[in-house]
Amino acid sequence: MSRGGLLPAAGVLVLILLGLSAGLFPLAMPMGLAAGGVLETGQVAATRWWLGATAALSMYLVASCRMNLRLRLLWLAVLAIGLVSAVTVFGHWASRGQPHAAREADAEQGRTPRVGMVTALPLFWREGITPGEAVWGGARASPLVGLLAARPVDEISGETLAAVDELIVAQPRLLHPEELVALDQWIRAGGRVSIFADPLLLWPSRLPLGDRRRPPVTSLLDPLLAHWGLRLERVNAGEEGLQRRMLSTGHVLILAGASRFTLVNGGDGSVCGLREQGLIAMCRVGRGAARLVADADLLDDRLWLAHPQWSERTEAYASDIVSLLRARPSQGDPLPHTAPPSRVTDDEALLAGLRWAVVAAMLWVALGWAVQKRLFPSRVRAVAAAGEDR
Repeated sequence: MSRGGLLPAAGVLVLILLGLSAGLFPLAMPMGLAAGGVLETGQVAATRWWLGATAALSMYLVASCRMNLRLRLLWLAVLAIGLVSAVTVFGHWASRGQPHAAREADAEQGRTPRVGMVTALPLFWREGITPGEAVWGGARASPLVGLLAARPVDEISGETLAAVDELIVAQPRLLHPEELVALDQWIRAGGRVSIFADPLLLWPSRLPLGDRRRPPVTSLLDPLLAHWGLRLERVNAGEEGLQRRMLSTGHVLILAGASRFTLVNGGDGSVCGLREQGLIAMCRVGRGAARLVADADLLDDRLWLAHPQWSERTEAYASDIVSLLRARPSQGDPLPHTAPPSRVTDDEALLAGLRWAVVAAMLWVALGWAVQKRLFPSRVRAVAAAGEDR
């Protein structure tokens, strides 16, 4: 290869790789058109590379302003096609193996339910706030509260449950027996509930142990679970940290200290089934339904949201907990009904995507060099000779 042919080829290859790398990092997503890079969100939609591609093309146009027009157009085409190919190949290989099972549409999707939430987690008010901050709105609620239009339920009773269509119970305080009875009766009458029970809550807290404002470290719902024929197991050794779990539908949940449910004898006639290796249980309780998840840390917006300011944009979601909560608990499938975004399957798939994207970029650059050598042989020899004279 001559030096004259390699100079523009090497420059275009560098620009393609820079444009590809830009989509991996959070600075590639300003102005609200997307939020968070691939390494933050795990999403590989091609729209994530708009800024990196624009920057690469702009840098090329500036650097090639003195180049022969036809030669300039040739390498511009190589750069554009190479960028599209590298991004497409990366997305294909990085998400290869992600399930995309056909999902049944939620029959009640168009209706906005009234959602109540029973929780000791700092979802409605910032941890450790003063009464004055709570009264005057100084406490920022979790984005989940706004996305679900959820209202707090401080005490479970027939009256409070009559005001909601769905209930979310997430690592609550110790519920009184009469509250458990009211909840069970409400579900049997047709109520729907999503329960997040965590045997090892890892939610960061600045409050000292023993402070009543801290959420319980372990689930206090064992009596209710046993009543339905379920048991929440302890966390297995080696699974105390964060883990990214891809469900059978292709949706992703980011868990912390997650456990599993098992079926036990002695239920009251409720019929429960397990999904995702016991991470999720679905119980038919009378005419109602209860969906249970063996983790509560996954509700922490630091685990599912790349940037707090973009909570309305699905591009910023590192997990699909919002889709899970928006799928109404039914007596059938407890998993989300919407199709998942294209996501990185695992670390091995991510590396494979990068490797094949680089190969695709190099192939297009090599093709561009071959076309230049064939169409502009005198130009290549002239540039090479000028280099030798220097």
